[in-house]
Amino acid sequence: MGSAMLFVHSPLVGPSSLRRLADLAADRGHSVALPDLTTAVSAATPHRALVEGAVGAAARLRGAVTVVGHSGAGTFLPAIGDRLAAAAPLVFVDAVVPRRSGQHATSTELAELLDRNTTDGMLAPWLAWWPAELVASLLPDPADRDLFASDMPRVPRSFYDRPVPVPDGWSDRPCAYVQLSPAYDADRAEAEARGWPTIRLDANHLSVHTAPGRVLDAILDILAWPA
Repeated sequence: MGSAMLFVHSPLVGPSSLRRLADLAADRGHSVALPDLTTAVSAATPHRALVEGAVGAAARLRGAVTVVGHSGAGTFLPAIGDRLAAAAPLVFVDAVVPRRSGQHATSTELAELLDRNTTDGMLAPWLAWWPAELVASLLPDPADRDLFASDMPRVPRSFYDRPVPVPDGWSDRPCAYVQLSPAYDADRAEAEARGWPTIRLDANHLSVHTAPGRVLDAILDILAWPA
């Protein structure tokens, strides 16, 4: 019998980034939700809007929910999980692991990257941040690139100026980490230090889009591990 899975995309991209992963999970019998959170980034209270959008989608699922977040969505998984059942597992897929309590703030390194890609207070579309050859190596099929970019939002730079509240004790719930790229070495190491089960794939950050079967297998495998 399948479980219920809530997929949460990064604020910098759209739900198409996880669509294949979610569709494959549905094909395998899981109850799936993949909310479009792209409008949340421009809301008056964007972090609250993002969390509420995800929680609202989870309410339509059947059964106990597992929350799967990719990339920058990891910042919001604690708040989303806090609104769901206490046992709802959180799976971080090449994602940011927030601090254990207090507030999660944008790192100096990320802030500098954001500033380099900001014009008139708005961030450039995420794919435009990177050299064309790197984008082509991650998304070698032009049709894939077009699909991935099709619902990518324009995000206000101010979105990353607001610290994200982190509920106390959130990491005491079941959590797991699936690493796809070396860029998330530190986050996987933090997950291991907290005693979470972790898997490292020989993949890349956008394998959620280009190799969804491998990524879903890893998610389901790690969820089956003993607590």
